[in-house]
Amino acid sequence: MSDHAQVCVTWHDAHAEELGWCDRDEIDAEPCVVRTLGFLIPDAKPDHVVVAQSLAADGDFYGVFAIPTGMVQSLRIL
Repeated sequence: MSDHAQVCVTWHDAHAEELGWCDRDEIDAEPCVVRTLGFLIPDAKPDHVVVAQSLAADGDFYGVFAIPTGMVQSLRIL
């Protein structure tokens, strides 16, 4: 069994509004909400929540996301 907690992180991602020019009122006021599920890697990077998609038996990680803490809306242990 892994020492890494399985988590669901809800966060606001940066995103492009349009592919080209747009009027100000075409900009969506709602955030781009993302949920990432994976294994929490505590203290891996300052000011970030770091989550790996997969964890190998030898302890290596795959699909690592480093989410700035200012973008995190919630973190739930599964």
